[in-house]
Amino acid sequence: MSASNSSSNHINTDMRSHKRRVVVTGIGALSPLGHDWETVRRQLHSGRNVIRRMEEWADIEGLNTQLGCTVPEFDLPAHYNRKTMRSMGRVALMATRASELALEQAGLLGDPLVKSGAMGVAFGSSAGTPAAIGDFGRMIAEKTTEASTRTPTSR
Repeated sequence: MSASNSSSNHINTDMRSHKRRVVVTGIGALSPLGHDWETVRRQLHSGRNVIRRMEEWADIEGLNTQLGCTVPEFDLPAHYNRKTMRSMGRVALMATRASELALEQAGLLGDPLVKSGAMGVAFGSSAGTPAAIGDFGRMIAEKTTEASTRTPTSR
């Protein structure tokens, strides 16, 4: 989850209309560049990239590149247990954790406002877990949900 590139938190109120809008910014990241804003910023300012040769792609016929970036393993808090994670792929876990980190930075993690329905969280991602994308494609092509009913067993 990303917002302003400022390291401090901001609360902006738009009073130009009859509706009151408040935007609280916080940054949460689980990325190839790091898992917290200070690390990501340091990596960006260093001018070094984290691209590597993806050995596991070497046997994919027709793939014209073997360069990529991976997100290193990350620790999850205790409330991420088997029951809460059973239907989540790695991308969903990363999205949820990054959103929590952004709420934490904004000073809202655990705040009753988060569960009140009076606010929202904006999150962006370019793709989902490859297995889930494949299952969805098979479901559309085969016109059945049979292949998409399994749940992931690992992240």
